[in-house]
Amino acid sequence: MATDAASLSQDLKGEKASVWSVLPGFRESYPGLLALIIIAVFCQLPGLPWPITVYHLLHYIDQVLPPIYGKGLFTDLLHFNYVVISLVVGILIRNLIGVPKSWEKGLSYYSIFLHAGIIMLGSQYLLRDMVKLGTVTIIIMTVFVFGSCALLITMGRLFKLEDSLCGILAAGFGMCGVTAAVATAPMIRARTEQITYAIAATVSFGIFCMIGLPALGQLLNISQYSFGVISATGVPNSAQVIATGFMYGFEAGKVAGFVNIGRIVLIPAGALFIYFFAMTRDVLGREKINVLQVIRERFPIYVLGFIAVWLANCLHLFPKPAVFAMDKVMIWFFTLSFVGLGLQTKLSDVRKAGIRGAIVAYIAGTIKLVLAIVVVVILMRQGYLR
Repeated sequence: MATDAASLSQDLKGEKASVWSVLPGFRESYPGLLALIIIAVFCQLPGLPWPITVYHLLHYIDQVLPPIYGKGLFTDLLHFNYVVISLVVGILIRNLIGVPKSWEKGLSYYSIFLHAGIIMLGSQYLLRDMVKLGTVTIIIMTVFVFGSCALLITMGRLFKLEDSLCGILAAGFGMCGVTAAVATAPMIRARTEQITYAIAATVSFGIFCMIGLPALGQLLNISQYSFGVISATGVPNSAQVIATGFMYGFEAGKVAGFVNIGRIVLIPAGALFIYFFAMTRDVLGREKINVLQVIRERFPIYVLGFIAVWLANCLHLFPKPAVFAMDKVMIWFFTLSFVGLGLQTKLSDVRKAGIRGAIVAYIAGTIKLVLAIVVVVILMRQGYLR
């Protein structure tokens, strides 16, 4: 009681709380943070010699089960990487076993881990990766990234979806799936169930692309290079982009990987585009718009961190061992973040989003994919693409 009275008196005086005042809150968060770390270790953290992990279990199951088209079910076809494994494990624990109340405050730290991981993500890409693509490919990629974001947000408004849900779906389907969705989520104030909803929609749409696109490419006699561009343009999730390309051929897989890097480089610009397109309808209705104030109040600092690290890497300020280490640390942060996201996701809340969001995302995704195939095939036959 004395502590509460002191805090109230301090608030009434308008004084800022000291850094030390958060220590009791940190101690209350300790059980949840410890749970995040333990679960992440069992999912798999790179560099830790811990053999009992979900990833190793799935890899063992793939070796026991008969291969499908010469590939393993979980690791090759469904691409259960650290993102999917962490998220699925967290969701299963939350909805099948339950989460103790003592964990709740610690689980809220997932956003801090997420921001740190996004900043580290900038260390993995260089400007020269985009230069290698060529002018035509870069134009195609850029137009489809921003065009598909605008298409999905517009359709979402027609279907009367929430702005935050429109934005998170646009990030997932317009840019590079899971990475773009989680990178954009803090800026557009997306709730945990909306993030999970968007991830589920992008991953499921990507599975259909993986199954159907290679067969369609063979039917249309699309070249390896052109199919790689189609994969990176039409398939939303990064892992499935590369998988779809390699299912068509080795060269297509390499091209898909390069083009997908270009999409990831556009995440900061794409996130800003989505924010001003999807989140400022109330602001646009006013007579005066103070853009600088909107940026200052709502623009997340982590995006600036991502840009700063990316520019530093483009200038080769990081030695190769540091870049390698930052990649591993990034995976650690993302794993902790996705475990926390899954542990906070109630499937009952996801169902509240309804089927309209999935319908909008699938329609927009299909339109984008069809346009990508048409544009790339025309350019290929005109000799603009190899």
